[in-house]
Amino acid sequence: MRLTLRTLLAWLDDKLPPAQVREIGKQVTVSPLAQELVQRIHRVTRQRRLTIPPRTGDEATDANLVASYLDNDLNAEQVADYEKKCLASDVNLAEVASVHQILSLLGQKVHVPHQAKARMYGLVKGREARRPAAEAAAAAVDPEPASQSVVPWVVQPPARRVWLERFGPLAISLGVLALLVWSAYESLKPDSGRGAALVAAVSSKVGDATSAVDPVEAPPPAEPAPEPPVAPTPAVAAAAVEPEAEPEPEPEPEPAKVAPTPEPVAVPAGAAVVVAKLEGMLLRFDPELNEWVRIHEKDGVHSSDRLMTPPTCSARLDGPAGALNLLPETEIRVADDVPGDGPTVDLVRGRLLAEPSSAPRTSRVSFSGAVVEMQRPADLSVGLESVPAWTYGAAAPAAPELTVYVGPGGELPLKTVQATETVKGPAAVRVDASGATTPVADAAAPDWLSGPDSSAESSARRGRFMEKFSEDRPVLADVVAATEDPDPDVKAEAVAMLRGLGDVSFLTPIMERAEDPAARRAAIAAIREELASGGAAARRTWEQLELDLGAADGARLGKLLIGFSAQEATPAVIEDLVAALSVDEPSVGLRELAFDNLRRLTGRDAPEYDPDKPEPGHAAWRKLWEEGALKPAPVK
Repeated sequence: MRLTLRTLLAWLDDKLPPAQVREIGKQVTVSPLAQELVQRIHRVTRQRRLTIPPRTGDEATDANLVASYLDNDLNAEQVADYEKKCLASDVNLAEVASVHQILSLLGQKVHVPHQAKARMYGLVKGREARRPAAEAAAAAVDPEPASQSVVPWVVQPPARRVWLERFGPLAISLGVLALLVWSAYESLKPDSGRGAALVAAVSSKVGDATSAVDPVEAPPPAEPAPEPPVAPTPAVAAAAVEPEAEPEPEPEPEPAKVAPTPEPVAVPAGAAVVVAKLEGMLLRFDPELNEWVRIHEKDGVHSSDRLMTPPTCSARLDGPAGALNLLPETEIRVADDVPGDGPTVDLVRGRLLAEPSSAPRTSRVSFSGAVVEMQRPADLSVGLESVPAWTYGAAAPAAPELTVYVGPGGELPLKTVQATETVKGPAAVRVDASGATTPVADAAAPDWLSGPDSSAESSARRGRFMEKFSEDRPVLADVVAATEDPDPDVKAEAVAMLRGLGDVSFLTPIMERAEDPAARRAAIAAIREELASGGAAARRTWEQLELDLGAADGARLGKLLIGFSAQEATPAVIEDLVAALSVDEPSVGLRELAFDNLRRLTGRDAPEYDPDKPEPGHAAWRKLWEEGALKPAPVK
């Protein structure tokens, strides 16, 4: 396949078949010019200062020409001329690349309602719609117009219905209700006449039966002779007066409550585990398509598969090692199988919950190269957590750690490279990347150790989030669209999911979104978590900041993202942060971060400041600085 600008754009936006993806990837790898063009496309599509092509001049381009080029409707000479113009102009290159990316995210042609299209054509009156004066006069004389005018696109008032249609169902319902109430009242009334008749009928039946069995009247039985009275003994008299109380039986001890064991699901042939239950959505990374795709219940998961649960979603996997729950915002990789014991799960980030089982199980979980082997007894829940923690002013992220929570009522034999011990629940143990274990003092059992959150509030929030996704559209397209949802919860969850998908390039524009503080703060939190993850994730984030903003602005924004430590809170730093609050700073995201750092370093929450309208707040903070009232807060 020939490497052109159009095929390169299709390769960057994942619109090629797998075979062509590999072919174009090889050509890009061996071509320095192609690699430079890829970097240039990434740069120009994210430059905020670039505008659309002008109407006149050397960079002028007709929008119809761009559409024809993307639809492959131009001849070879026109294609060559347009691609030369794109290679020579950043404005035209950004135009065609951005339009191609938008069309790729849509996934399919956008359906325009017929009424909207007719109204748009009716509103636009171009030069070709003007008629000569003679034709206009003839048309004015003619009482029958040749075509009907376009009806304005308005909502017509509903037609009025007759009173029978409006009030008939209500009247019938009230009548039926009154009939039921009257019937119930009559059934509850006492009927003495009917009861007396029933008693008489029963008595006559009993008399008839007696006369039929014994027609001859029998003499009455003789009364027995009375026996002489015997004086009761004192013990008998006391027993007759106060009967002896029987001892109450001791209550039987209640059996210990054991969490119900989930029903196992058959693992498909060739798979390591199976998706037994889903609450929301579960994603698997497809290396052929180079994107995350949805998988469903009863689907098999093979070795080397990467799985991820979006926010508010959870999934349960069944396999030889028992049931394993992936809680929200968790990413794992299924490693190779261990004969007889099932696969090893590599916890990239998030929380895992090993549910109680009916028999002892052997589980292996790895993180950052360290492997933890657990001999889980039956009816014992075990939780595992590895979440990167961002800390103000910490340039180097902390080493990754795994926290193991053991539920009450059991003992967990735990083995690493450096230690072998038995943890008695309830307790928690922290394992570092080298395999060393450290008990966590006074560690309270987390709420998720008893199972995924199934409250009504959590279910409603998950339902609102899942409404934004469709089975026939790419996941990434729906996530990007959800970042602009008016619901702040949905917006924050979509931004967090973008971070989970591993594409930081979508987070930096959200951090610069004006008039949307909720989206900006969610993007800042997501980028900070990515920097705190360390390793390849932190390197990708730094490269993306430099690519989007340049070396100087990227380093400045990166320092604000990391934050200033208490030792760095010098008067010069505070003065620079106050200056960054002014309207002279063009980046709204940088103003947001400067205010965040300034509040933490000074310990002040007032005066109020709005990054979208910075003038009043900046003047107030500037006055405090000039008066000497802004000083570093005491170190906690």
